[in-house]
Amino acid sequence: MKKKLVTRRDFINPIYKDRLRVLKTSEETGGVYTLAEIDIAPGGSNTMHIHSAFEETFTAIKGTLGVRIKNKKHFLHPGGSMTVPLYTPHYFFNEGKESITCQIQFFPAHENFIKGLAIAYGLAADGMTSKKGIPKSILQLALIMQLTDTKPAGLSGVLFPVFKWLARKARKNGMEKVLLEKYYYQ
Repeated sequence: MKKKLVTRRDFINPIYKDRLRVLKTSEETGGVYTLAEIDIAPGGSNTMHIHSAFEETFTAIKGTLGVRIKNKKHFLHPGGSMTVPLYTPHYFFNEGKESITCQIQFFPAHENFIKGLAIAYGLAADGMTSKKGIPKSILQLALIMQLTDTKPAGLSGVLFPVFKWLARKARKNGMEKVLLEKYYYQ
């Protein structure tokens, strides 16, 4: 009898000092959405990117969450929400001096996003990333980008087909399975 793998629900990135908690999985919502909560350290942010598989709705819980959509910055106070449509360049940030907490809903559900972050955070914890949290292995980076459906916005997005090819190579050689067993499952 095959042992059922149990997924972790709490992930910490020691480089960014972020903490991600999965509140609702795809399975728990019947595939409708995935819901996560993230604590973002002062000065924390990600880079401008695009998603093609899901919309993201950001809701500020504690502190002021910054969300840049295209060329406009928005600031969400507790209870405030904003949805980023498909194919829309965006990123989130914390310009304050205190950690902030926000929820991110992925619609439709996208469990692979959580898997990708689990791998990224785990690699960071194991010292397998640069000081900026970028995996040292280009295959691991490509796999994370593919799992999270994260395409860089702007000129660097032109390289995305190369990353898709590299992600397929990582899957074919078993890298995804090994990384998920190490960082995503308990």
